[in-house]
Amino acid sequence: MARFRAKKSRYKYLVPWNIIRYSTLAIVVIFALFGFLFLLNFLDPYSFAGRIFSDIVRPLYYWGNNLLVKVLGLFDSYALHHVPFKGMPWQGMIITATLTLVLFIVSVRWGRIFCNSFCPVGAVLSLISRYSVFKLQIDKSACTLCNRCARDCKASCIDVKNQSIDFSRCVACYNCIDSCNEGGIGYSFAFKPKQELGKEIEDKSRRNFLAVSSGMILGTSLIGKTIKSLATVKSEGAEKASKSRVAGAVYNERSAPITPPGSYSLNQFLNACTACHLCVSVCPTHVIQPSLKEYGFFGLLQPHMDFHSGFCNFDCTLCGEVCPTGAIRPLQIETKQRTQTGIASFHKANCIVHVDGTDCGACSEHCPTKAVHMVPYKGLFLPEVREEICIGCGACEYACPTKPYKAIYVNGNAEHQVAELPEKYDDKPQESDMEEFPF
Repeated sequence: MARFRAKKSRYKYLVPWNIIRYSTLAIVVIFALFGFLFLLNFLDPYSFAGRIFSDIVRPLYYWGNNLLVKVLGLFDSYALHHVPFKGMPWQGMIITATLTLVLFIVSVRWGRIFCNSFCPVGAVLSLISRYSVFKLQIDKSACTLCNRCARDCKASCIDVKNQSIDFSRCVACYNCIDSCNEGGIGYSFAFKPKQELGKEIEDKSRRNFLAVSSGMILGTSLIGKTIKSLATVKSEGAEKASKSRVAGAVYNERSAPITPPGSYSLNQFLNACTACHLCVSVCPTHVIQPSLKEYGFFGLLQPHMDFHSGFCNFDCTLCGEVCPTGAIRPLQIETKQRTQTGIASFHKANCIVHVDGTDCGACSEHCPTKAVHMVPYKGLFLPEVREEICIGCGACEYACPTKPYKAIYVNGNAEHQVAELPEKYDDKPQESDMEEFPF
């Protein structure tokens, strides 16, 4: 991103933003100790990159591909094929796009300011780097104060006036070594007599940082429980429609959100997931989507199973294979097919069979384990759920035609269970004695 900066407008030395750097690290650590990984998920560089590619680059790629398919079709060229893409919540895309725009602006303006002032990883590395055995040093006898090194330093950590380098912000890009024609910058043993090391940068903000951090720790400890309670409060604006004679009009309230197979439990998943969205990108049915309010404010953008967007493929284990943090563990296909992430629940008041007297069996037709089967009801057939063999894949909910609320929906298991084998139910097609089809 820094390459968009005009070449004639080079960088210059900036006083370190230590208060921002270490205050951010302190807040992230404090929130993590209280069980909230919200800030860490947003500032972790790898997760940040994952969201950029998943939430912005990937939709643009699919949109461009499908547009090009239509254009080539006008010329009878079918070199490309249409890729189905159902998109993702626009709120999540706006959040990621906004953060990316902010990152772009600060990178163009101040170079690697994210790495050395906002990133918690960079703050930890800055503390460790103070005790490095070897450091980049300026040779005062060779330095001509030409300022070329400072103009090429994207970390803005070279103070030519004092002939010193703030190694806590240096990211070892070596641009300064290449730019110095006199060979005045290089690695050397860090623990030399002070007169040979030159004047060190005085950190005037250390006392202020300690005072601010102490105040934040005390304040956060007092309001931690309040924050946690506010994070779990449900929105008062949620629609709670009363009895209605319109199919799909009655609100469904899930007992718990649904996490992907292999996450084992809701708490384990939330504590290990960094919202990198690799599982979102790899899911072939687009059922894994970034959360908005499903996990509360502090779980924003962590993936969840959205059965309005898709369903969990019975034979798919891709999400567990790509997860880098262990939030979703890899499963054997046989194990995955018996992992019960939730249990389908039938809401009779939303079903068109009950409300409109119309025949329907979409939920049963799409259920891979036949946990949802049809039973007689007023001359028609109504779905019924066998909870012990339901795996919570959401195929029934996705197939249900009622809107905005489904007649059948999945209640998540806070801890995943093992479903029974469906073989004990004799629902498979019966063999016929007829030798040929009658048509």
